[in-house]
Amino acid sequence: MAFYNCDSLTSVEIPNSVTSIGDSVFYECTSLTSVTIGNGVISIGDNVFGGCTSLTSATIGNSVTSIGACAFNDCSSLAKVIIPDSVTSIGSWVFYGCKNLTAIYCEVGSQPSGWSSDWNYYCPAQVVWGYKG
Repeated sequence: MAFYNCDSLTSVEIPNSVTSIGDSVFYECTSLTSVTIGNGVISIGDNVFGGCTSLTSATIGNSVTSIGACAFNDCSSLAKVIIPDSVTSIGSWVFYGCKNLTAIYCEVGSQPSGWSSDWNYYCPAQVVWGYKG
């Protein structure tokens, strides 16, 4: 929880040298507007960006295989997300309360068996399978 509730943080770029982002690291960083997750990251923990209400942009690197439960919950300003086809595991309620999210673009053609059945619970976004950018 290194940056837990840090209200002065406005953007984050996770370098390629980082392989995992621990649980709740950026939880309730309410001024955070953009996140770029490097291509070295394999795992995104639970509730990592939960409550980051100003977050509008999140770029997920193409090496991520796992996204933890509630990773982006209550990111009420998040507008667009692309989930790379490398993601084989997603926890519950990842986008819960992301009320401005209109589309979740998934590069895989259909929901992988390792994704929780309620990964996009309480999120108004349309899921677009087979997105090619």
